[in-house]
Amino acid sequence: MNPFRRNEILLAINELAASEAVEATGADKLLRKCCEIIMQNHEYCLIWAGIRDEDGAAITPLAALTSANIPDRDCMYLVEQVITDMSSSNPAAEALVSGTKVIIQDVRSTKHYNSLREISLKTGFRSCSSWPLLYMGREFGIINIHSEKVDCFTDEEISFLQAVVSDIALALYTQDMTRRIQIERDFNREMVDTMQALLISISPCGKILSFNQKAEEVTGYTEEEVIDRYWVDVLMAEENRKADQQLLTHVLKGETEQMNFESCLLTKDCQKRFINWHASFRQNLEKGKLGLVLFGIDITGQLQVDHDLKQAISQWENIFSAIQDPALIVSKDSVILDANLATFTAARKTRPDVIGHKICDILHLGRSTNAPCPLEQFIAKGKSRIIETELRGLHGNYLLTISPLNMNDGEEEAALLVARDLTEEELMKAEAMRAAQLASVGELAAGVAHEINNPINGIINYAQIILDDPDDPDNRDLLVRIKKEGKRIASIVSNLLDFSRRGEESPEEVAIQSILNKSLELVSHRFNNDMILLDMQLPENLPLVYCNSQQIQQVFLNILSNARYALNEKFPGPDPNKILTVRGETIMHAKATYVRITITDNGSGIEQDLIDRVFDPFYSSKPKGEGTGLGLSISHGLIQDNKGYLRIASELGSSTSLLVDLPISSN
Repeated sequence: MNPFRRNEILLAINELAASEAVEATGADKLLRKCCEIIMQNHEYCLIWAGIRDEDGAAITPLAALTSANIPDRDCMYLVEQVITDMSSSNPAAEALVSGTKVIIQDVRSTKHYNSLREISLKTGFRSCSSWPLLYMGREFGIINIHSEKVDCFTDEEISFLQAVVSDIALALYTQDMTRRIQIERDFNREMVDTMQALLISISPCGKILSFNQKAEEVTGYTEEEVIDRYWVDVLMAEENRKADQQLLTHVLKGETEQMNFESCLLTKDCQKRFINWHASFRQNLEKGKLGLVLFGIDITGQLQVDHDLKQAISQWENIFSAIQDPALIVSKDSVILDANLATFTAARKTRPDVIGHKICDILHLGRSTNAPCPLEQFIAKGKSRIIETELRGLHGNYLLTISPLNMNDGEEEAALLVARDLTEEELMKAEAMRAAQLASVGELAAGVAHEINNPINGIINYAQIILDDPDDPDNRDLLVRIKKEGKRIASIVSNLLDFSRRGEESPEEVAIQSILNKSLELVSHRFNNDMILLDMQLPENLPLVYCNSQQIQQVFLNILSNARYALNEKFPGPDPNKILTVRGETIMHAKATYVRITITDNGSGIEQDLIDRVFDPFYSSKPKGEGTGLGLSISHGLIQDNKGYLRIASELGSSTSLLVDLPISSN
């Protein structure tokens, strides 16, 4: 190549490297432009450039040019297929691995020829050179130059190409550094603009130099409106300007490098915002000036939240203190966190004697060693409870309500306990409920006595047969029958004892069919004697309900007793229409699921003007001496206690239906 042509190529490469356009050009386009410039030397028949993949296993071509009659696309494909692997037979790979140029003066006489045969035949090159693009210890790719001539790469030509390659590497380095700097600048600017804090720089004379987006958002001013204005005129309310200016003067004088202070800012629309400022001393190295950087956090909302929180806490404390019943806040591990004055009065203790102690030690006055405390167990489970209990620590009988409190992120960490003293009226109500239950027990006992007579007679008869002939082989079957009848008696007596036992009112998950079956078993003898037909329509897949099973059994027994009375009143003797229907289904109440049990009798019915009174205490439609008038009243209260609903529908002379709705356990 003549010296003039070489100078033109070097000058073109240098101009490309120094041009501003290189900053906006991708590496592939830059390499292609460089290849086009070098290709102006007609001695070169193929030039291609590429980069090593991240895993180092292959070379990806970015540009490929040839003087042969081959389209650029086909030339690129040819390069991709032939010389992009990192094998030792690839001179480009050899150059990248060694970090130095590889010169082949006659490819047909070297080990590389077999791998380069196809591309050599199609492009016509005989000699080739591979140049790694290195600058400042960094690799930017590889450029490969091929010639039709043998021994094309003389010392002079190699020196020229070395200069060309160095300029290309410098251009790639410049392009990469420019891109990195721009990314960092963009990131810093984006970070400044998007940070949720005011960031403002101020000149030594107090003029605003920069104003980020958050500052614009809070103040209502744009950056153009405040640049070169004095910071106190923009950032401080008039009543604060003098004091705040004196504060920052200490920083500007070098008396302190940074300072924190809170100040009131007047926005463009004259709204007050409270800002927590951090002022620091900074030097602008580019302009050689000293100044301040103000970093501000808008705490107006937080101040309002704090004010509202203090007000809410004050209101809560007033309400908590004003509760006339003992009220306590207890942690999940049963430690008393707080209590109201009524608690200290009822417990006859001072505040230090109560706060921080275990709930059982205060309300129950302790327990036996290793004995569980039901109250602590209820609190640990985190479920609402209403229990009637004696609290010796508060010196009386109380209706204790346990309500879980959601403290953090919906997690139940504490409970509110409110103990309502059972007054004489409430004690009378509780005793009335107990009397009604005992009355039901007395009524059931007569039926149960008859019910167990049959299996007892059977047992006696079977036993006599065995005694008459002890060796009879059929005696084993008789013993099985005796066992079966004994289990039947045990089941009947167990149901009666469960119902009559006064247990603690603690709801649990239970199958409604089980409660109904136990109730029907207790009244089955009377229903059989009265020849009442049962029509059971209970689906097997009814969901579990959450209730106190003993209380719900008492409700069902009251309803069944009333239904039996109505059926006997209308049908004194046997009748095919003397039917009691029990139906179960699921329904929705206020987006919650309930199980509905409907008990319908084809009896005498109730007059419409009396339906609204049947739930009143001591009201009864039965003749004097036939009922107490407490059954449905108590039943209504028990269903409400179990968060359910009890309704009645009746048609005089036709039928009466009692609808019992109980919440399912997953509500």
